[in-house]
Amino acid sequence: MTREELEQRIRTELNLPHFKAQIDENRDYSEDDYQEFKSSLVNYYKAYVQDIDTDFQGGLD
Repeated sequence: MTREELEQRIRTELNLPHFKAQIDENRDYSEDDYQEFKSSLVNYYKAYVQDIDTDFQGGLD
């Protein structure tokens, strides 16, 4: 699949309508490549983004 196809699948499957990846656009991506990319993205979200609201519950003061 192309870079555009990979991005579109991520937008659809993970409900990220404005997702834009900085990946090689001259490469064809296999299904395994896609699954690995998607898994990495989900793991990053779980590790760094998911609990950000917990970090700010006390406010910024």
